Amino acid sequence: MKESPQDVVTAPYGTWSSPLSAAEVATGAAPIFEAAFRGEHVYYSAKFAAENSRTGLVRTSLSHPGPGERILPEPFNIRSAVHEYGGGAWALDPDSDIVYFVNAADQRVWQLIPGRSPHALTPETSGLIRYGDLHMTPWGLLCVREDCRSTVRRRSIVLITRFGTMRELATQAHFMAWPRISADGRLLTFIGWEHPHMPWDETSLWVVDLGTGGDPTVAAVLHGSEVALLQPEFSGPTTLRLCSDHQGHWALYELDLSGVAGSSAAEAVDLSVTDLSPVLDTGTEIGGPLWQLGALWHLGDGAEVWAHAQSDMAALVRARDDAAATPVGDASATAASARVVEEIATLGSIELHDLGRTHVLLTAKSPDCAGALIAVDRVTGAFTEIATERLDAHDDYYAHPRTTVLGGVPVVLHEPHNPRFIALDRERPPYVVIAHGGPTGQATADMSARMSFFASRGIGVMEVNYGGSTGFGRAWRERLRGQWGIVDVADIVSAVEGLIDAGLADPLRIAISGGSAGGWTALSALISSDVFACGTSYFGVTDLMRFVIDTHDFERHYVDGLVGPWPEAQDALFSRSPIHRTSDIRVPVAIMQGDRDPIVPPNQAQEFVDMLRLAGVEYIYRLYKGESHGFVRTETIIDSLESEFGFYVDVFGIPRSRRHR
Repeated sequence: MKESPQDVVTAPYGTWSSPLSAAEVATGAAPIFEAAFRGEHVYYSAKFAAENSRTGLVRTSLSHPGPGERILPEPFNIRSAVHEYGGGAWALDPDSDIVYFVNAADQRVWQLIPGRSPHALTPETSGLIRYGDLHMTPWGLLCVREDCRSTVRRRSIVLITRFGTMRELATQAHFMAWPRISADGRLLTFIGWEHPHMPWDETSLWVVDLGTGGDPTVAAVLHGSEVALLQPEFSGPTTLRLCSDHQGHWALYELDLSGVAGSSAAEAVDLSVTDLSPVLDTGTEIGGPLWQLGALWHLGDGAEVWAHAQSDMAALVRARDDAAATPVGDASATAASARVVEEIATLGSIELHDLGRTHVLLTAKSPDCAGALIAVDRVTGAFTEIATERLDAHDDYYAHPRTTVLGGVPVVLHEPHNPRFIALDRERPPYVVIAHGGPTGQATADMSARMSFFASRGIGVMEVNYGGSTGFGRAWRERLRGQWGIVDVADIVSAVEGLIDAGLADPLRIAISGGSAGGWTALSALISSDVFACGTSYFGVTDLMRFVIDTHDFERHYVDGLVGPWPEAQDALFSRSPIHRTSDIRVPVAIMQGDRDPIVPPNQAQEFVDMLRLAGVEYIYRLYKGESHGFVRTETIIDSLESEFGFYVDVFGIPRSRRHR
């Protein structure tokens, strides 16, 4: 309901009341993770806050979209733990309504026939053997399998039949993603990478011949040197489409494998990026950081390809090898001579899911939409909303973010907004500056309940895409190489100075907040700058030496590129760690931590808090039982958000007695 003009009250920033409560932030949305077509039906996985925040499965349809039918019974919870971050945790059988999924509690692959109880396909291992990146083929279910039964993790590509028998197809790389089999079943491809690289640094494309009559043999390999190859998909019997950033940003290319299968050569064919033929280059990023398996940036069948291109905003792009095609949006001059490229829509962020006979399936967010599952007509480009992530009804209280550049750094602004309040004359608002995680992440212009929780109370939010962020090309990412805790902090301080110079914020009431790698940046900024009145770290890295020792395999050598390898970079690893510089912190700090975090273990937070106490630094500390890296429980989200807001109110000197209702 919109407020009438006579209801508007003049009141100081930070004292505004809002119906957008912490409970609504925690329970007022059902985030959609993955989705797929099966004929007219649409299946999608979503988090159900009222069911202990488990991820369940919903079935709806194109012709009758809506909340649909929940088909996965409690207590089953879809989540893969491969690489700890999981992803690609379920897939549909191409010829039936059977669903294959990974159950969070035991990490086994289960088979679900709607209306029946799920049936386990893989053995019980107490979660020590994990599966992810599920991809259904006519021959069975392709998966990445992770064996955690020894101190050295072992990963492989396996094929699981509908009856539960398993065949190992590839073991060539330490980390693996996107297993795909050609239409004739002859060729297997996947992306692999090795320590110390992360998948956005350097990966290789592997091609395995399954048709030799014996064990699978490596037929070809494209080793990326300072190149990140992503998402290989067969676009023809012996043709691959994949993303590569060898030209400075991720674009879409094609690779001819016709000379590979059945080759009589004794050794694998060495391929090169020079063998890649351009398919689609928007000048922006068709690709991104592979934190979770199963991510998709392009979909296609034959002559048509759909792609998600990201910069400060996201574009849904279609390319067709048909010069007579009628453009739906703005035609791009980047297309090849026989290819028509159309920009269908511009949004804050997009995640592609599936290509059906008539529609493309994606989730989309924008400055005016907090998240929805959308089917896009492949002919007209028309959008049909299948399901929404938002369950609340307080639209008027949501901030509408905008992208801009401040201090030479791209940012996303969620300015104070509340239809019932306006600020005092000449008062400038307090702000919370957000350092996103990763640090290879990206802030996008998405309507957000969490950001609006602050903005609707009169505290603005600025998210900063500091050097190291994705979405702006390889050179911007690589600004952080060896400079973590330096470049990210300098960029954030520059953005804050730009915010102040533009007259948008009160320079004495600015906080910084971040989670995981963003928590590290927030704490580093408190140590090395004086622009912040306080800061909050959610499960942030505080001790690089401990992180190198204690963290999980996927990120075991991540710090090698961000700061330097042990022991060569011992001095930098020590001197940049916030735990050794608590005496340089002059403002209050809030620490939020889960006690079951395998990525940044709770000992980092506890020892940091101990050092804050010794240094006489004011702090609040919340340790949440049962929480991992990223809070999921409703009660945790409510308490941490209310605690963070109350912390800022106290530090900024906002009188609680003057809070307006």
